[in-house]
Amino acid sequence: MDYYYTADGTNVQGPSPLEELTTRLAQGVLPVTTQVCAVGSQAWQPISSLTTAASIPPPPPSVPTGPPPIPQTGDATGGLIPYKNPHALIGYYLGIVGLIPFIGILLAIPAFVLGIIGLKKRKQNPVIKGAIHAWVGIILGGISIAYHALIAVALLAAKH
Repeated sequence: MDYYYTADGTNVQGPSPLEELTTRLAQGVLPVTTQVCAVGSQAWQPISSLTTAASIPPPPPSVPTGPPPIPQTGDATGGLIPYKNPHALIGYYLGIVGLIPFIGILLAIPAFVLGIIGLKKRKQNPVIKGAIHAWVGIILGGISIAYHALIAVALLAAKH
């Protein structure tokens, strides 16, 4: 059976026979993270899932309805602005604005939470980027929460 493949997640090549792909994988020409899609299929999968099952005859090919879908690509901005990970992006901006004294606490808590959610989204789908933005949201949100707590303690102590 022939497969389309992509080693970098953006450039689709093929179709090529499975034997050729497994040989190139064994020679180190293709990385183990290479994704493959059978001709006529719509599902991409790691090449490693095929190499262990290479001795099992593949199912009969279906009639191709067109080229396979291209795997998700990263941000058009090169990952600079992670618009595909809005949790990380919003957490980043809320973390920055959350540093404003007194009103910032209202933004710091959501910045912290959204930063964590953004990291989870990034872990689920590494193509979407945004780990740095998520960490900035978590760190600045945490700093803002901490210094707002200190301000509250200082104000309470000053009244007593």
